[in-house]
Amino acid sequence: MTAPTRRSLLAVPLAAPALAQAPWPQRSIALMVPYPPGGSTDNTARPVAQKLSEVLGQNVVIENRGGAGGTIGAAQVATAKPDGYTFLCFPTAVMTISPHMIRVPYDPQRDLEPIALLSLADGVMAMHPAVPLHDMAAVIAYARANPRKLRFSCAGNGTITQLIPEIFAHNAGIQLEQVPYRGSAPALTAVLAGDVELQFDPIAIPAVKDGRLRGIATLGEERSGQLPDLPTLTELGLFAGGAYSWFGLAAPAGLPPEITAKLVAALRLVLADPAVARAMAPVGLRPRLEYGAAFARRVQQDRATFGEAVRRTGAKAE
Repeated sequence: MTAPTRRSLLAVPLAAPALAQAPWPQRSIALMVPYPPGGSTDNTARPVAQKLSEVLGQNVVIENRGGAGGTIGAAQVATAKPDGYTFLCFPTAVMTISPHMIRVPYDPQRDLEPIALLSLADGVMAMHPAVPLHDMAAVIAYARANPRKLRFSCAGNGTITQLIPEIFAHNAGIQLEQVPYRGSAPALTAVLAGDVELQFDPIAIPAVKDGRLRGIATLGEERSGQLPDLPTLTELGLFAGGAYSWFGLAAPAGLPPEITAKLVAALRLVLADPAVARAMAPVGLRPRLEYGAAFARRVQQDRATFGEAVRRTGAKAE
């Protein structure tokens, strides 16, 4: 059988014959990244935008607009016309955590339409090697006997790097002590120095790989290709949910279905391109396409999971 070409994938409808006749796109497309350049959201958006420009035959232009935990840029997309020329590249937090912690100028369930998952970020539960706990059973036994003696560093109050450990501790029936820092990098430095015992963050993966930290478990929905010998929290029964962190694409609510279908067909090509995977790999990201009801369900489930964790812990954004 002849492999489908780019033209055939975009011309043959996913759901309806109208797809091939859709005039979209006829001009440049704005892809909003609601953070400054250089972060993980930006590192997902840029290789996707570059390849998507080639596939669609129109420029996909990144617009970085940071502030208020990503909600300023998200609000601009939420109030834009749903015509296929404004999209949002967003991390887990914008749609699932921030609305529980701060007043946002939009309703994430009503005003933004999840289109597709773009990438996953693997995280790791990493421990300073001087701590004589080598697996999850030992960690849990020690923590139950010594409440709050094990401390974890995080990138700040109200971040996913706080909430994942809080959910893990609740599920394991233990108490950990949070030590917040201003960002993942200083939080990692604290663990490397032995000032704090644990960190739950993708940034710790290189230190685990080179032996400076000990890996206890990974945080994704499947084993990490970088740390394949470590079990996931999910397979250990300690986290019911998806990947540690993910990045997706959303549109203003009301995007015509024929545009959604054509965009998903294009993203199928984009995220299968090895060049896109190579661009994401150095920052711990993996391309992954998920769309329609499956992606909407992921967003809803994570919103509920993190919302419950925020209410239970009283976590507040900085």
